[in-house]
Amino acid sequence: MNKLNRHRHHRHVKRLLAVLAMAGACVIALPGQASEVAGVALDDAVAVAGQPLVLNGLGLRSKMFIKVYVVGLYLPHKETHPSDVLGMPGAKRVQLVMMRNVGSELLADNLSKALAENTSKAEMARLQPRVEQLRSLMMSLGEARKGSKILLDFQPGVGTHVTVDGQAVGNDIPGDDFYRALLRIWIGDEVASKPLRAQLLGLPPT
Repeated sequence: MNKLNRHRHHRHVKRLLAVLAMAGACVIALPGQASEVAGVALDDAVAVAGQPLVLNGLGLRSKMFIKVYVVGLYLPHKETHPSDVLGMPGAKRVQLVMMRNVGSELLADNLSKALAENTSKAEMARLQPRVEQLRSLMMSLGEARKGSKILLDFQPGVGTHVTVDGQAVGNDIPGDDFYRALLRIWIGDEVASKPLRAQLLGLPPT
């Protein structure tokens, strides 16, 4: 191999190594990927109670053109049908990121109302003490401030674990039946926003 060919060969090898290095960097970066809506990024994968979860969908909850919060739904694996989501075993997460300051009483009232609208009267009667427990947890916040991150995690064998900006709030709320009712706030038949429901289920807008 003459000197010119050797030079070309070395230059080709360097380019190939650079491409491989970039590819390797991309592979390493995959776990940190995030999805974004309304300028808020949520991780594509998280872990709850040691179980890996994937972001099933995310969207923006708005009211009268006012952005209220971004919400993401995390599941053990992706599903598009509400009944499959509600019947899915294992850990789950609903993550809220506040887009504006909301008084804790208003937040508690809205969650309680949406839960009642998507739950039968008989089931609501059974859940009422735990609904009041959730309401008390929300009221203890004083105010959900813009940028605050609220996690509603279901931990098998434990129940609903509420975290606000990395701090656990109150006692865990027992029962997978309660968490199913909680999920119906966003993916039930009488949701406040059908487009948001579709986004959380990974479906085209309705």
